[in-house]
Amino acid sequence: MGEPMAVVTVLHAVAPLREVERRPVPVPAPEPVEPGERPLFQAGQVRVTPERLVVGGRAWALSDVRQVETVRRTPKLWPWLLAVGLGGAVGLPLLSWLSVTVTAMRGAYEAGLVLTAVGLFCSIAALLLVEDTHYLVLGLPGGARRVFGSRDAQLIARLAGTVRQARPSA
Repeated sequence: MGEPMAVVTVLHAVAPLREVERRPVPVPAPEPVEPGERPLFQAGQVRVTPERLVVGGRAWALSDVRQVETVRRTPKLWPWLLAVGLGGAVGLPLLSWLSVTVTAMRGAYEAGLVLTAVGLFCSIAALLLVEDTHYLVLGLPGGARRVFGSRDAQLIARLAGTVRQARPSA
């Protein structure tokens, strides 16, 4: 018997440490906050203070907010369901017919097989990955307006609750 083999792993840094330290790190500029205005809620580009709601570069005074709602929107599923249905009802029988016809159609069969497989798998993946989008809707003097949307339902619910509590009672 031979001697046992030793495994040696050598790790190399992707970038030298000195080079990484020299790279400038972009720091987002803080949004202007009035003196004494403390955030009640802050997540990413959204901030609620006792006086206003700030989303990105836009701000709404909480004194103007008449109503706070959350709305859930489900994306349209019918295009993906149609693609799966057509792939199963038309594509697969067509491929079955092409597989037993003259060998001159061999290229068409292979191309059809690839297109049908890609179409079916992409449509099924899209159906599995589809998510609802939740929006914060404010009732303002000019009408209702969607001010922020996210796929995180809990974030929108917490934001709506904070805005409801922070707005002055009429």
